[in-house]
Amino acid sequence: MSFYQLRLSLAFSSQTTFITRRHIHRSNNSRQLSTLFASVVDMNHHETLFKSFNPLGPNTNLSNLSTGESLQLHGKQITRLSSSPDIFLVRDLIHKEDRNILMKAAALQGMKIAGTRSSGENTVRKNSYLTWIDPHSILCSNDDDEGGDYWKDASSVARETIAKSRLCFVHDVMNDLINTVEKMEFCFAEDLQVAKYDKQGMFDYHHDGYSRYLTVLTYLNGVGGTYFPFGDMGDELLGINFTNEDEVSVLKFKKNLDKCCGILIVGEEGSDPYLKSSGFVKPKNIIHIKAGDAIAFYNYMPGGEKDLRQLHCSLPVPREKWISTSWFRSEALTGPFAALKKMQLFQESSSLCGA
Repeated sequence: MSFYQLRLSLAFSSQTTFITRRHIHRSNNSRQLSTLFASVVDMNHHETLFKSFNPLGPNTNLSNLSTGESLQLHGKQITRLSSSPDIFLVRDLIHKEDRNILMKAAALQGMKIAGTRSSGENTVRKNSYLTWIDPHSILCSNDDDEGGDYWKDASSVARETIAKSRLCFVHDVMNDLINTVEKMEFCFAEDLQVAKYDKQGMFDYHHDGYSRYLTVLTYLNGVGGTYFPFGDMGDELLGINFTNEDEVSVLKFKKNLDKCCGILIVGEEGSDPYLKSSGFVKPKNIIHIKAGDAIAFYNYMPGGEKDLRQLHCSLPVPREKWISTSWFRSEALTGPFAALKKMQLFQESSSLCGA
């Protein structure tokens, strides 16, 4: 081989090696970029999932309902009354025999006057009484103790009522945690409250609060009178941030609205007693309920802040009214470390689902 041919061969070999190395280098860069891109996509996917993750809100079945739509869930007909904020109606949550058991057991046990506090010159609660029924009571009844029989039955009814409320309305993730000792900070159910209002009994505007993120309220004798001034208002409530205001400011905002607002729940008594007694009550929608029907509403924003759109009241009733209430609480997701606790719950649920 001549010197020229040798140089040409070496040059070609060197060029080939350079091209090959450059190709490998580009391939490595491509793989790194592909991995990085996949990581970014995965991170964006998880961020999207996290933003939509709301364990303080409705379960998947209910979230997909539009206002006015209904579905059958666990043998119950559920209708969405409002999507902003979330309010639902469930028909016949508690059957007649069980309603009578709860009312009689509460009366036999003895109902105490509902706690009152001052709100300006007005009393927040008036002519209302309540008691609590332990769903896990182990009190034994005997033949000579009628109250014992009713109390035993009432505990069973309370347990069943809380279970039905949980199945219908608690978020899927929270359902797996409810009342487990190690996860009670995330979700647990209170004992069932039974309350009675005498004629003209009332409970002024309030937010359920105290980490009670979900309320399921059942009308035991078919008398309503519950008013949500911001129910089903959606984008009509521009100009106020409901997470940064206090209750007084929010109600002042409502008073200044020159339009029909909110949802009024009425029973066999009809709407006239409420509409004629208060100029403040100008509902956009009137919902008619029967004895045994219940409403469910979610009291906190996804980030753990109070949702003051869920302010509501029990208007002065024209006749005796009985209700029961199931409250579901989350200290973790409504407390000072709500964001961290929500991320923890999201990561745990994602790992279980393989997300």
